[in-house]
Amino acid sequence: MGKSVASRFDHIAVERSMLLGVVVDDDQLTLEMDFCLEPGHTDYEASGEGEDCFHPGTIRFGGITKLSLERAEQSDADAKTQRRYAIQSFAVDGTRCDLVCDWGAIHLQARSIRVATE
Repeated sequence: MGKSVASRFDHIAVERSMLLGVVVDDDQLTLEMDFCLEPGHTDYEASGEGEDCFHPGTIRFGGITKLSLERAEQSDADAKTQRRYAIQSFAVDGTRCDLVCDWGAIHLQARSIRVATE
């Protein structure tokens, strides 16, 4: 039996992580991330006092059945320079996922969710 959806995010503080990019390809959506890892994650490395451990990775949603992308308004200068987007909220409930961040809002339903660190 596969891991529960919630357990795929064990030791990953998604709301302290950063979104780097959004890639939509047919019935798949990939969130390119800079994950904020917590102690206990296999890729966690202790940082300096008061610093978080960030590690690149992805969240891949496959078999998307519903998708809504609401891009946030950005000035031309911000659109050219901003490459890391802070996350305000992230929720996964079964096959549904809702993400709100500086990039915008993403609401979707998918048959599979894969979380990977690089």
